[in-house]
Amino acid sequence: MLNITKETWTLKEPFIIARGSRIATEIITVDIRFDNQKHFGRGESVPSPRYGENIDSVYEQLNAVSSEISEGLRRGDLYDLLPAGAARNALDCALWDLEAKGKNTSVSEILGFPYPDNIQTVQTISIGTAEEMGKAAKKLHKFPMLKIKLNDQDIVKRIEEVHANAPQSRLLIDANESWCFTLLKDVAPALEKLNVVMIEQPLPAQNDEELSGYQSPIPLGADESCHTSDDVNRLRGLYDIVNIKLDKTGGLTEAVKLAAKAREAKFGIMVGCMVGTSLSMAPAMVLATRAAYVDLDAPALLSTDREYGLTINNGHMSRLNERLWGGA
Repeated sequence: MLNITKETWTLKEPFIIARGSRIATEIITVDIRFDNQKHFGRGESVPSPRYGENIDSVYEQLNAVSSEISEGLRRGDLYDLLPAGAARNALDCALWDLEAKGKNTSVSEILGFPYPDNIQTVQTISIGTAEEMGKAAKKLHKFPMLKIKLNDQDIVKRIEEVHANAPQSRLLIDANESWCFTLLKDVAPALEKLNVVMIEQPLPAQNDEELSGYQSPIPLGADESCHTSDDVNRLRGLYDIVNIKLDKTGGLTEAVKLAAKAREAKFGIMVGCMVGTSLSMAPAMVLATRAAYVDLDAPALLSTDREYGLTINNGHMSRLNERLWGGA
């Protein structure tokens, strides 16, 4: 049995990035229960227009394969059934949850990973005026790392304000493809002096090759440019870090594969998220136990969250509750 649900969750305040703003997030959840099992598995995904998806298209993808799933399709078969993306992610994570419950263990134990407990995440500051972003940083000054959304305007001025108000916090810039190569080269030296430890996806993904041979003073992270393990070889010599998001990989299964291949290629590992509930964060937390950078703060942006949801205290995430996902 496969149940598919469309949900809308409101945000505490507008979430503003270079591509636009939103006041709510649309989510797909799935529940899977097979006839011979007493347990059910849950998964959540957040479709992204950036990747040609929306809540209706993902719903239709899942409906189209509901009969195959209900007949007992297993996780490894999903690669032949669905492409990497939000639909496969929801199913993959639900099947992981179901397997852990059926074996009376946790997903972490099945994978041989540490159990997610007290993971450190960034907190995101949306785009605003330099003064507004500085005020937001002041409220978050105890966070070890802040993620700063930027477009191509007032870059150094905005980061100066953030750094002045949170001088001990390391800063991770996310440009969401809004810069050009010339702009990156111009601002990077100044940003290096402001405790910026990474610049995530400065250029549009289609312009990746412009980074070839560039010796950036700040490590560069690939987000929109990195989806699955197939992308790793192409990104060599362009980026230093890959941002793994389960809605891009199509689930935890491929995310684990991507992390292993990226680590072998000497990339730093970041685990990120779309704007989802704690149910989206839970499987990513399993992978985050082995990541140098973690961006799983989305539940803190929501007006409400799921039962057994996560709490974040000055960047430290609460222990994953198995009643939410991933365990008996």
